[in-house]
Amino acid sequence: MELTSSNVSMLCSAAQFLEMEECDSLETPSLKPYMENFLEGIRFWTWFELMEALKECQESFPSKGYLEILDRIMDQLIERLASPCLVASPYTCSSNRSSFQFSCDTSSNNSLRNNFSEATWWFEHLLFLKIDLLDNVIRKMISHDFDHSIVSRFLFSYLNLSCVRAEQDVKIETIKVVIDLLSLLDIGSISCKDLFNLNRIAISLKISKFCRNNIESLIGPLLDQVTIDYLLLPSPNGKDHAYDVDFVIRLMKIFLLGGGSFELNLNQVKRVTKMMDLFLVEVAPDPHLQPSEFEALIIVLPDAVRESHDQLYIAMDLYLKVSYCYYSLLN
Repeated sequence: MELTSSNVSMLCSAAQFLEMEECDSLETPSLKPYMENFLEGIRFWTWFELMEALKECQESFPSKGYLEILDRIMDQLIERLASPCLVASPYTCSSNRSSFQFSCDTSSNNSLRNNFSEATWWFEHLLFLKIDLLDNVIRKMISHDFDHSIVSRFLFSYLNLSCVRAEQDVKIETIKVVIDLLSLLDIGSISCKDLFNLNRIAISLKISKFCRNNIESLIGPLLDQVTIDYLLLPSPNGKDHAYDVDFVIRLMKIFLLGGGSFELNLNQVKRVTKMMDLFLVEVAPDPHLQPSEFEALIIVLPDAVRESHDQLYIAMDLYLKVSYCYYSLLN
């Protein structure tokens, strides 16, 4: 039987199950020497042979189990993604299974280079990964010092595309793993806008409060990256408010009181202060906003950071007028 990239993982799994990995006597055959000899040439496989083996490995072995070949494939995957030979295209390298000769097809590379982003061409190739294997791959990338901004972009791309037709429990599990992986990255490498989208999905799936708190802890330090539109989220079920005021207050506290996990500069504080005062003007006409909540929105920012109190005055004036009219009608 010829060993190929499409059957080697299945044979490794079978050898492990049948206890044919080691040879204790002449009567007990062993597949290990043959597979080891074949896997010595894994560095010469084409990109697509590597993907073929990884897919087969994922399908032929339980996700919680251990298969040595998986480590070999994943190590080679990480090496390829970090290789200058494949930085622009997976079509660059080819192999010969019998002699394992290595070659680079430069003409093919030149003709296809423009079809791939130099940093993200591999995204679509790894969308087949199941969540356990994704977790393993990303952690290996991080340990090998991959660009955190590229890893972050891949995680959001994976989340958006893999969850389109997935069942709700699969979506929830995927979000949980993605949140855990994002927390391993440098905070500055993550897009705040993508995090707001992640938070929106988490709300729609009624994900646990613990996970939502973790998302908010990632959003808080990046609050200066967004505009007021991102803060105007509808109030959660059970409240009459027009907007989710408590959510904004929590983000502001994380932004200002991050416990030293990130450093703020004056420009960041100024941008967020202006955005917060605009938010006050937006929520002030809400008659269901309690005085204590309106006060909490005001004092969440230290008074000293406001260069001007004009927007704050407008917000307070609006709030008092609307409140007076509302309670007059009630009485």
